[in-house]
Amino acid sequence: MKHTQYKISFNIKPILLGFLACFSFVLANEVTLAAEDKTINFATSSNIEPYFFVDKKGGLQYELLNAALEMSHLQLGEITFATNRRALRLVKTKNIDCLINAPSNSYGLFLTQSLIDYQNSVFFLTKNKLKIDTIQDLKHYSLIGFQNADHFLGEEFFDLSKTHKNYNEIASQQNQVLMLFSERIQAIILERQIFDYYRNQLSDRIKFPYEVTQVILFDQSPRYIACHDPDTTVLVDEAISQLKQTNQYQQILLNAEQGNYKLTEQIK
Repeated sequence: MKHTQYKISFNIKPILLGFLACFSFVLANEVTLAAEDKTINFATSSNIEPYFFVDKKGGLQYELLNAALEMSHLQLGEITFATNRRALRLVKTKNIDCLINAPSNSYGLFLTQSLIDYQNSVFFLTKNKLKIDTIQDLKHYSLIGFQNADHFLGEEFFDLSKTHKNYNEIASQQNQVLMLFSERIQAIILERQIFDYYRNQLSDRIKFPYEVTQVILFDQSPRYIACHDPDTTVLVDEAISQLKQTNQYQQILLNAEQGNYKLTEQIK
């Protein structure tokens, strides 16, 4: 009996391409799911109410950040409140993922776009009639800035801060307001909404509620988020972009202007 040998011939290329496509799809889905499940921890200043409330989950920036992350299926993890310098150190040493309100010159970290802009201003008691029209005029008066203010307010102010004999920075912005109204200092530098918030909160401790003059010498200051991991930075940046394209972003800002903050729960 004659045996005939048949050769099986087929093109393996379509099968291989199909396998690779399937593998790529599965891998992409796994990466997406991993990103969606990602919890990101943050550090920020402990003295920036009403942007963040230390004892509650809420505040203007908290609401913006939480909304952005939720929209991108990311989880807002723990927020560590510290001085500006310690908060920066926690991220640089990789103990915390990201720093909220990072200076633009945060070397070694990766910056997102700005989540919000601050308006830092000079405040003094109107009755004292200080002549402040330029940054250089500040050198004539005793002045208190928030911690690391010299890194946020531009090159001209940075240079002035190094030679100004009566300029200091302190971590407590609440104390800045108290020092101004107790006339222990002639002028302070503070963000507008932070000043208004503490002035109202401290009304029972301010013996003489003098009229105050606000002088805007500085451009609006972008509030960046800086992360030690570039991939995390991309996720947060994309989340911010997505939120800014919605009406929810403007609604949160409007609510804050009216003093309405969504305080979700007490931090224990």
